[in-house]
Amino acid sequence: MKMGLTPVLYGDAVMDDKIGFTVLSGDQLVAYLAVKMKAEKIVIGVDTDGLYEADPKVDSTAKPYLRLNLEQLKKVQVKIGKAQTTDVTGGMAGKIAELIPAVEAGIPVQIMNATRNLRVLRGLTGERIEGTLIEKA
Repeated sequence: MKMGLTPVLYGDAVMDDKIGFTVLSGDQLVAYLAVKMKAEKIVIGVDTDGLYEADPKVDSTAKPYLRLNLEQLKKVQVKIGKAQTTDVTGGMAGKIAELIPAVEAGIPVQIMNATRNLRVLRGLTGERIEGTLIEKA
């Protein structure tokens, strides 16, 4: 917090008055906190080099989206696949759906590969990194 950063590493199962319990994903937390705290940006670490037109783990010819505005994101959102493995939060499709309100609030989102050395640090400090930048306009 002293550095001006609010790390959110994961969500958790939470109690719910109506359904007993549910999963509150880290993506939901990030978007909510970013809007409430008027964040400058959101940096999302994933295991690919950003958002792709297809799953790059399945399709080696998939092309990355380097930069998208909100209108473009909503057009490609229908093409984004669900998680190939068990992921109760919906994989990349779920992540994008949860992040849209933050982008609508004017908070840019950088999606980058957190498995690569120093990417998270570089993303947080504003260095240009490989990945996808999503902005409102």
